[in-house]
Amino acid sequence: MSKIHFLKGNWIVKKKIKEDLSIKGSCVIKTSSKCCYELKEKIKTKINNNFFTGYQIFNIFESKESIIFYLKNDKNRTKKIYNFEKKNSYQSLYYCKKDLYFAKLKIISNNFFTIYTKITGPRKNLNIFANYYRTI
Repeated sequence: MSKIHFLKGNWIVKKKIKEDLSIKGSCVIKTSSKCCYELKEKIKTKINNNFFTGYQIFNIFESKESIIFYLKNDKNRTKKIYNFEKKNSYQSLYYCKKDLYFAKLKIISNNFFTIYTKITGPRKNLNIFANYYRTI
């Protein structure tokens, strides 16, 4: 049985980037086809006490070797952004132009998981700590 299968359902998401930049919202993970799942976040971003709303949609495929996340844009196109390799403790490396994205997926239980992302590049140096809590 796949790991993602156990994560289907409704979630609260809280992301911390730095003191004056945080993201909160809801998330749902559902089956979209026989071998594919969809993760959809509806989020509110707080930057210096100002709020912005948005969403992200990911298609998730799981194989014996990895869990792959594709970011879906508003034109229904997808871009591979995470390839969490099971043999490497669910770590992922992704290059986007001059930027390097290092990510780690940690499934703590059926009710809690995290995604840590470090982005480095000529103009970027970010750490994103994302916590997902199951809702009933």
